[in-house]
Amino acid sequence: MKSLVILIILGVFSVQIQAQENQTIKNENEEYIDKLSESIDDIKLILDTLYEDYYVIRGEGVAGNIGVYVGESGVYMIDNQWSALSERLKEMIASITEKPIKLIINSHFHFDHTNGNLAFGRDGIPILAHNKARERMQKRQVLHGHNSEVQNPYPSNALPTLTFEDKMVLHDGQETIELKYCPNAHTDGDIIVHFEKADIYHMGDIFVTYGIPVIDPDGGGDIYALIETIDYTIANSKSTSIFIPGHGQVCSKKELIVFSELLHLILDSVEESVKKGENLKQTILDTKRNIGKGVGGINKDKFITLVHQMVIKRNK
Repeated sequence: MKSLVILIILGVFSVQIQAQENQTIKNENEEYIDKLSESIDDIKLILDTLYEDYYVIRGEGVAGNIGVYVGESGVYMIDNQWSALSERLKEMIASITEKPIKLIINSHFHFDHTNGNLAFGRDGIPILAHNKARERMQKRQVLHGHNSEVQNPYPSNALPTLTFEDKMVLHDGQETIELKYCPNAHTDGDIIVHFEKADIYHMGDIFVTYGIPVIDPDGGGDIYALIETIDYTIANSKSTSIFIPGHGQVCSKKELIVFSELLHLILDSVEESVKKGENLKQTILDTKRNIGKGVGGINKDKFITLVHQMVIKRNK
C-alpha cells in the first residue's frame, strides 16, 4: 500500500513538473523575431550627422542605433540592426562616403542590434564583439527580460570573427577607438565604444532614452552592474561628451545622469520594500508610485518584479 501511495505521489509530482515545463515552452515566443524581420524592411531610417565623419542611423521601432565612423581606412559600424535592412543601410553609408565597410562592432548579442550579421557576414566583413556575446550568438537564447522571444543560433558566417576579453583599442588615423567590456550590465557581453578624439560614446543597450530599460537576466544582465556601469561612465566622461544610446536620440551627459537617477530610484525603492518585509505586490505598488506615471519604457510591473528577484538573490 505504501509503495502505491509513493508511486501516486511521484506520478502527480511528475505531471506537475511536466506541466511547468510545458508552460515555460509555451511562454517562449518562437516566431517573434522571424515575423518582425519580415515586417521591418520598410521602417523609417534616419541618418543623423554628429560631426564630419561621425554619424548615427536610427530606425523606428525594434531597431538598435547604428554608429558610423568614416575612418581613413574605411567605415566602422557599431551594430547593424536587421539583415532585411542591409541593402538600405549600405545605400545610406554610400551616400556619405565611397569607402568600404571595414569593420562591424557588435555592442552585445541581441537580435535588434546584430541580426544584420546574417547579411554583412555573408559579405565577408569582419565582425568584432566580446567573447561572451559571440558565445551567446552560438546558442539558442530566450530573452525573458523582454517578450520571451527566442533568438536561434547564428550560422558560422554571421558570428563575430574577432573577439576580446576586457579591453581593445583600435587606431585609425587621428582617431583612437576604445572598446571597454562592461560585465553583467544589460547582458554579460556588453561593450561601450568610445571614439576618444570626437569624445563620442556608443553605449549599446546599457543606456536607452525611452525610460525603463530591458535587462536580460538569462543573458547575464543585472541591475547592480548596470547602475555601476552607468555611474562609472558618468564619472569618467566630460560634460561635453556625446552619447549614442541603444535606442533613442543622441544626447548629452545630462540625459545619462537622468537615466542613472531613474535606475537608482527603482532599486532603492525595491531594496527598502524588501528590508521592510513587504510582499512583491506591495513592492510593485510602492515603487510605481515613486516612479510616477510619466515614465515610459517596458512594463513597470515586469521590471520591478525582475529587480525584486535580483535584490532577493543578492541578499541571500
